[in-house]
Amino acid sequence: MEQRSAVDGFGVEVFSHWWPVAAPERLVVIAHGASEHSARYDRFARALNAAGSAVVAIDHRGHGLTAAGADRAIMGPGGGQAVIDDLDALIAEARSEFGQQLPVHLFGHSLGSLIAFAYLVQHSDQLAGGILCGVAADLDGVADLGALLAGFDTPELRDESAAALLAANNAPFEPARTPYDWLSRDEVEVDRYAADPFCGDNHPLTFGYLIDLFGVLAPAVDRIGDIRCPVLVIAGGQDPAAGMGEFARVAASALGRAGVRVDLTIYEESRHELLNEQNRETVTADIIGWLTSR
Repeated sequence: MEQRSAVDGFGVEVFSHWWPVAAPERLVVIAHGASEHSARYDRFARALNAAGSAVVAIDHRGHGLTAAGADRAIMGPGGGQAVIDDLDALIAEARSEFGQQLPVHLFGHSLGSLIAFAYLVQHSDQLAGGILCGVAADLDGVADLGALLAGFDTPELRDESAAALLAANNAPFEPARTPYDWLSRDEVEVDRYAADPFCGDNHPLTFGYLIDLFGVLAPAVDRIGDIRCPVLVIAGGQDPAAGMGEFARVAASALGRAGVRVDLTIYEESRHELLNEQNRETVTADIIGWLTSR
């Protein structure tokens, strides 16, 4: 795993992790979820490497090393579109290094699935496929949720922690061992998340971050028909952040109605972090199978 950084058009140093391979067959780009970071995808990236994929993963604005020491996820200058543009710059850099003709697939988890969705709408002509994992919003209700969040768009509230929104996901598992039982049935993985200084309540989202991101997502939903590449949608059937899998079904249905070639898999017993679940090897194998069949 190699760490890199680049300064974007707003002067923000954006960090990423790279897993190169000799003579790659494809490039997989990873967009991580809320209150986590790209280095957590090392195991997944190495499995992709073994299947012939070069891999790069970004630390989004306000997350991981890109957070620049802040104690919470603040969007910073440029708003939600800057997150999409940072991802586009990383893909351009990776294509320049690994080969312009290499097929590019974008994988987004949770909040990253929403970022990936917006990127697919804007730039699907650059992609061979997209994977939306743990879709963290009902696409049919994005406009209403965006309007609700806009009520928090005041100078006093923008930088306030929105951790309570994520904490509510643990309710179905109470009495719970930890505040993060909703993430996975694997207690070791849950404990690693809880101990990570870049994860969970150690580095919460802010209301401003969500407001800015949904400001980009809402118009993207209206342009869903602009997506021109195939999409795989996956989720856990016991994932409260994905509506117990329902948000994935809604996304797949919306994509299908828009004429997008879409595949859907629900892992009925799994929770939110499919790549850190007890059945992660099955999930990873399914993803690799989908990638190699493109």
